Amino acid sequence: MTTRLLAGRGRWIAWSAAAAAACATPAFAQSGANGHRTDVTPYLGIDQVVLAPLKGGDGDVLTYTAVTAGVTAQFQSRRVEAVADAQYSHLFSWSGDTADQDIISGIVSGRINIARGLAFDAGALGARARSDGYSGASSFGGGYSSQVYAAYAGPTYADKLGIFDVTAAYRLGYARVEDNSRYELPGGQGGRSFDDSWSHLLTGSVGVAPGVVLPVGLVASGGYSREDARQLDQRFEDKWGRLDAMLPVSPTLAVVGGVGYENIRISQRSPLLDQGGVPVISHGRFVTDKSSPRALLYDFDGMMWDVGVLWRPSHRTSLEARAGRRYGSMTYQGSFTWQGRDSSFAVIVFDGIDSFGRMITSDVAGLGRNNLNVMRNPFTGDLTGCAFSPTGGGQCFNDALAGITDVNFRYRGVAMQYARQRGPWNFGVGAGYSQRKFITPSGDIVYIRGAKDENWYADASLGYALSERDSIGAGAYVNYFNASGGRSDVLNMGAFTGYYRTISRRLTASAALGVDGAKGDDLETVITAMGQLGLRYSF
Repeated sequence: MTTRLLAGRGRWIAWSAAAAAACATPAFAQSGANGHRTDVTPYLGIDQVVLAPLKGGDGDVLTYTAVTAGVTAQFQSRRVEAVADAQYSHLFSWSGDTADQDIISGIVSGRINIARGLAFDAGALGARARSDGYSGASSFGGGYSSQVYAAYAGPTYADKLGIFDVTAAYRLGYARVEDNSRYELPGGQGGRSFDDSWSHLLTGSVGVAPGVVLPVGLVASGGYSREDARQLDQRFEDKWGRLDAMLPVSPTLAVVGGVGYENIRISQRSPLLDQGGVPVISHGRFVTDKSSPRALLYDFDGMMWDVGVLWRPSHRTSLEARAGRRYGSMTYQGSFTWQGRDSSFAVIVFDGIDSFGRMITSDVAGLGRNNLNVMRNPFTGDLTGCAFSPTGGGQCFNDALAGITDVNFRYRGVAMQYARQRGPWNFGVGAGYSQRKFITPSGDIVYIRGAKDENWYADASLGYALSERDSIGAGAYVNYFNASGGRSDVLNMGAFTGYYRTISRRLTASAALGVDGAKGDDLETVITAMGQLGLRYSF
């Protein structure tokens, strides 16, 4: 969470080394005196799941069998760090009214240290999200969900050249949403589903620390960002440059500030119209009129500035807060991070212009590469929303997946995450609030320009090893999505607990119980009880 928001949302300046911007036992583990570590667990699993409606729904009990193939892995050496938790599941439905499903979910994150200061990072995400109007709700309900993919890759450089700290980075990102439903938005208005996009992010900086030449430290930085989305051939471009300064006023406190120039443009083409003048929709998305001129939706060209304080009482604790002006209005950003021996805590306040494609790839790029505790829903195999890490680098994906849209938006909010792992215990909690203010053409048929969506979320996970053979896990989640544009506000909450028993070195049995509920303003309230029995064989 910390890395993504610091680098992707606020372009904060880091004045340290560079002055600029879960339950399976490994099948084999290797560790050497040189610090190398390899933990890899390929596995096959079979689960019997029952979903019984307590309220709402069609009243039928849904039963299915899930067959799963996956892998959990962690690799650490002097040059390579990588972590993975990925799986493929095929759900065989016992009901003729519900189709079988294929689900790909998981995360992969890694870094290769090529040479001094030079590294190559890459990562990917697979997840599901609701696409039937229950924005932010869990993916129960089978046919009313979308498969989401995101990936990024690119080199980074950070080193000292004489008295100067130099950084540079490039990131190529890709995001895709595959819908398996054909629902229409309220009022019968469709077409605004996200398809896919490619994004590019290039940044660089040169700085000198305080006291080296002047009492004030200085950093000159710049960047270029571009995203090309398939829906209506939408394009986002952002070019910026700025000069930042830091003046220490005590050994732990400094005054910081910066001024710069930025140019942002967002444009798109028009939808293809039929003979009646109605936009043509195919597979839930507008068909682009390739012959139409590119229309400018947003054009900001001007100065930006901010001032604030930086407090670092120790190498484990850091607080930064800034206020300034950007995008033609006031902005407020900040961060607090603390890293303990076996726990981590971070709070971020952010403000920027974003899109679903750029946001989800930045989330993946913010993942750490070790000690990630990825909690899965035992009834669907889906990610529960957050990946926790006691050493930092945890991430929550709830906010990005709650309101998938093809439009750009002003994105403001706050996010928090805490993780702890000690002895047989591991615990994590993530929470946040965000507001999306849409940037759309005048007269947009689905979203009103300037309309706002709001999202509140919280996730918690708990694991405890009862013995060498027995462990328990539990999770709870809540998400409230306050929608605009005639769409339903949705409240979703649920909880589950599971018991895991190691039968042999390679075979593990599991049992879980849970409940999930979703309530929408104009939608039926659905409450579901869930049960699961499963076996997993690790190779």
